[in-house]
Amino acid sequence: MSVRIEGTDAIRRKLLAMGSALRRETMVPIIEDNLQPMADEMRALAARGTGEMADSVTVSTDLSPHQAAINQPIAEIEVFAGPGPLVQAIQEEFGNYHQAPQPFIRPAFDGNVDQAMKRVGADGIAAILDAAKKG
Repeated sequence: MSVRIEGTDAIRRKLLAMGSALRRETMVPIIEDNLQPMADEMRALAARGTGEMADSVTVSTDLSPHQAAINQPIAEIEVFAGPGPLVQAIQEEFGNYHQAPQPFIRPAFDGNVDQAMKRVGADGIAAILDAAKKG
């Protein structure tokens, strides 16, 4: 008795295409786009002395040398939203002896993280399904 299975090449191509959809080149733009509302809210909540704080808020895979030195990666792909390497960002967020806290990072995070995660998941699934159709 012999068994012949047909169509495995098509299945293999689709699986490979789906796997390629989750690569850095695809996922970073998806994550960046979905973190942008969080960054926008951080900018809106940031103190407005000189505007430097709000202007430093970005969404990026890059960190300053100091931020990179203390970062402990938790994922293969990481995208960051927040202020640049300004010492006053910590002072604004948490306050100090001379200044009451004026949080702008945590409120923006708390208000946007759930929707951002859902949108990243939905957009990631859409990318996988699009890749499967092309594969």
